[in-house]
Amino acid sequence: MVYEKQVCGYFNKEPKDLNLDEASMLAGLPNAPSVYSPTKNPDLAKKRQSSVLNAMVKYGYITEDQKKEVENN
Repeated sequence: MVYEKQVCGYFNKEPKDLNLDEASMLAGLPNAPSVYSPTKNPDLAKKRQSSVLNAMVKYGYITEDQKKEVENN
């Protein structure tokens, strides 16, 4: 599967083994993979990740505490 190759390329692990920090980082890539790449533009990737985390809180997928834990890492 294409996504598995991308995950392995960024984090060297299977998608099922991603933690919230890694998964939320990858969730921001489809809009502009070359722009939001954590390896090429880490600051911009973190900003996009924050947007993803805010949406996850808004729609009840994670708690505010979980979001803060990822953002403080």
